[in-house]
Amino acid sequence: MEQMKAFIEKARNDSGLMAKLDALGAAGAGADKIVALAAEYGFAITEEEYRKANEQTGARKTGELKEEDLEAAAGGILTENRYDPEVCSKYTETHYNCVGFLGMNWCDHYRRVHPANSQPTGRHTCVMGFFDYQFKT
Repeated sequence: MEQMKAFIEKARNDSGLMAKLDALGAAGAGADKIVALAAEYGFAITEEEYRKANEQTGARKTGELKEEDLEAAAGGILTENRYDPEVCSKYTETHYNCVGFLGMNWCDHYRRVHPANSQPTGRHTCVMGFFDYQFKT
């Protein structure tokens, strides 16, 4: 998992690598493509390590990162305007473009509303109006 953490850190600090990861994510590429890209940059990670990191961040399920996951994954969420009406109009729920690689690069328009401790549901919303739905915790 150390190689995965190092790869994540590299991605956070290398805009070219992040652009390649974004392109793979937007294209729906599988873990094998991410592993191959990591190898191009000198990182030996497995598909299982990538899947585990993805599950730990919760990015694929909810777009939410827990504080401890943020620290473990190199710490912090970046945001940028990822809005593209031709792409975004196809979304009815949170997508890779909303949260980026392992949930590290959120779109400025994506919101995840956390439920209060006593409530079992929260919301995913796009402020541009493409989706607004509840999820269960």
